[in-house]
Amino acid sequence: MKFPLTAARHWALRLALITAASCALPMHANAQSSEKVVNSAITGELLYEILLGELNLRLGEPAAGFSLLLDAARKSNDAQLYDRAVDIALKARSGDGALMAARAWAQAWPQDRKANSQVFQILVALNQVSESLEPLKKELSLAPEMERDNAINLIPRHYARVTDKKKATAVVEQALEPYLNKINTTAAAAWTTVGRMRIASNDLSGALDAVRKGQAADTKASGPSLLALELMGRKVAEAEPLVQLALKRQDSAELAMSHVRVLIELARYDEAASQLQTITRKDPKAAEAWLVLGSIQFEQGQDKEAEASLSRYVNLVSQTANDDNNTRGITQAQTRRAALLARQGKLGEARQLIQQLPANTADEARSRTLAEVQLLRDHRQWQAAFDLLSAHSGEDIDLLYEQAMLAEKLNKLEEMERLLRSVIALNPSYYNAYNALGFSLADRNVRLPEAKQLIIKALTFAPDDPFITDSLGWVEYRLGNLPSALGYLQKAYKARADAEIAAHLGEVLWQMKRTHEAIQIWREGLSIAPTNETLQETLQRLKPAL
Repeated sequence: MKFPLTAARHWALRLALITAASCALPMHANAQSSEKVVNSAITGELLYEILLGELNLRLGEPAAGFSLLLDAARKSNDAQLYDRAVDIALKARSGDGALMAARAWAQAWPQDRKANSQVFQILVALNQVSESLEPLKKELSLAPEMERDNAINLIPRHYARVTDKKKATAVVEQALEPYLNKINTTAAAAWTTVGRMRIASNDLSGALDAVRKGQAADTKASGPSLLALELMGRKVAEAEPLVQLALKRQDSAELAMSHVRVLIELARYDEAASQLQTITRKDPKAAEAWLVLGSIQFEQGQDKEAEASLSRYVNLVSQTANDDNNTRGITQAQTRRAALLARQGKLGEARQLIQQLPANTADEARSRTLAEVQLLRDHRQWQAAFDLLSAHSGEDIDLLYEQAMLAEKLNKLEEMERLLRSVIALNPSYYNAYNALGFSLADRNVRLPEAKQLIIKALTFAPDDPFITDSLGWVEYRLGNLPSALGYLQKAYKARADAEIAAHLGEVLWQMKRTHEAIQIWREGLSIAPTNETLQETLQRLKPAL
């Protein structure tokens, strides 16, 4: 293979030749030393080929560099050179080249786990699922016994992006067959992996069967139990008895808390609270359980109980080493406690509690400010929240945006527009500012062509955002384009069943004399958020017979 030589290449190759020649010369033992000198297995000719390959890479010719280094790897049978060739092909996005090099490496070094792993991962990345079976089997056989369970657990992650999930599931089950029919932790891990693959291919009944077999293989294994919890979260009714069985058999705080999270996802708050109370009775130092319990009690209006639980959490965490998780937890707990004080009419004390939150970094200080602003907003203290942001916003676009929204609440419309235009000047892609300004103009029925252009600009950044689509529907309504408004609002409501969107959609239907549909949409909106200001204002103005 010949390469055209530039001046730079010419001198680089001369240096390479000199280096290669010196390395190839036999080395003579020092007269005063009895140590035997062992020469490298790489000859001068091979070293020249390696240097030439690396030089081609530096000069932007990866194909030539790959070819030379793979040829050198084959001649020398050197694992590092094979590894280098695979790396070059992957960086050049040549999947076929990487696979060729990896297969040559695995053939030359059949017991090299890394070589086989490269073959396996490249085949999966190339979506050659059927061909991945043999290297997957080999990966499991080469894994040391102490690492095999972990290797099995990682399998679903490898196949996460393949297109044919059913074929991938079949391949995995075939590869795991030797491990499935035993009574041990490996069998439980294998059945858990099979279950996860079946979930990925939408075979929930098959996944449930995998849970049962995994639990039978090892009653103490956490994998099948966590898989049962995932199925329970997907509302597979038969999974819940298996979860209850695991909770009886396993004394695991992790499993118990995972069960709580699933109950919360299913909106079964009373059961979640009961489970949390069991956890905290058993382990009074379970900080996370106290935090979650306090949050549920807060949402359910159990103020006294919530305060006790949140205080317990703060005391426990304050005794441990500070880290990001603890800081976030304390912020959440203290924010909830502040809200409890505000409910009791102690807004000043509530603000003081938030002001005592950690603020050792800019992010923590910003979070503290936003928490206090939200507290004030919740209690309709618009001016106090606006003043607080005025003192802290600077050029922080998120804080400036929040300040603009408060200016609108205070009917300071010129100030709102000034702040939103400042946000846009600082970040021209901050689409919420375009949308807020456009919607505000449309809602006031002024400068409608400009309002429409601002909202369309926001949609170019977030074309699927239902709230921006709602704004476009509203400005079309203000412009008198009822059919166009209806189309946009129906699209927005389909994407997000929100009370404010329901208010707008209902009003357009009402004006189109489709009163029955309007009333139905408004009823849905009330079921979503009965106190929504926009919806309540619409109903009071139009006075439909609900």
